[in-house]
Amino acid sequence: MSARGNMMRSVFLFLLLLNVLYALWQLQDDRAVQSLYEAADEPLEQLPASAVGQPQLVAGGRASEPEARAGLCVNLGVFPSPEKAEQVRQRLLALSVKSEVISRDVADTLDYWLVLPVRGGRSEAVSRLNLLQGQGVDSFLITQGPLAGNISLGVFSREDYALARQAQLQALGYQVDVEMLEKTSSEYLVQVDAQARRLVDQSMLARLRESFPDLQHQFDPCQAVAN
Repeated sequence: MSARGNMMRSVFLFLLLLNVLYALWQLQDDRAVQSLYEAADEPLEQLPASAVGQPQLVAGGRASEPEARAGLCVNLGVFPSPEKAEQVRQRLLALSVKSEVISRDVADTLDYWLVLPVRGGRSEAVSRLNLLQGQGVDSFLITQGPLAGNISLGVFSREDYALARQAQLQALGYQVDVEMLEKTSSEYLVQVDAQARRLVDQSMLARLRESFPDLQHQFDPCQAVAN
């Protein structure tokens, strides 16, 4: 066989070996991501099919296709303060994993607000407020929010208490409404983006949990960073 033929044969075998190695790497990488999915602390929520740029998920929290996972980030948390989340971010940075601290609002409690509707503007509201306070009824003028301009006659943590007080006031001739008031607070997570999430494997999570025992991880659609 000529030298040219031997060279062509060597090049062909080299390219074939590269293809085999690439296929094995893809298979191993997909299995690693799948193991992280199965170990996630919380199941993924099903996403709407119309979400642009987001993966379509099926029941059980798994993507319909491996490549659909590209739009997901790993969120680590949850932390009640940004300072605690920042500690985790710094630890990841020391491990050469770039991440960001994000926040989200969560509903804490539901209060029940007794509101006396007022028509006629601020002057009418002040006049009625003076009348109520002169009669010994605990009240104040609402100055902010969608109920601004009306009069508050108390806030209760339980609906039955609010309804009982409403009945008392109605017996005195006050037509009082019960409005539900939702209180929210912020919680913080550390978000590892889709490109770097493959670095957050089970070994790294185990090391992080040595310092942060309550640390959870979950796969969620990437969201805008709010430091």
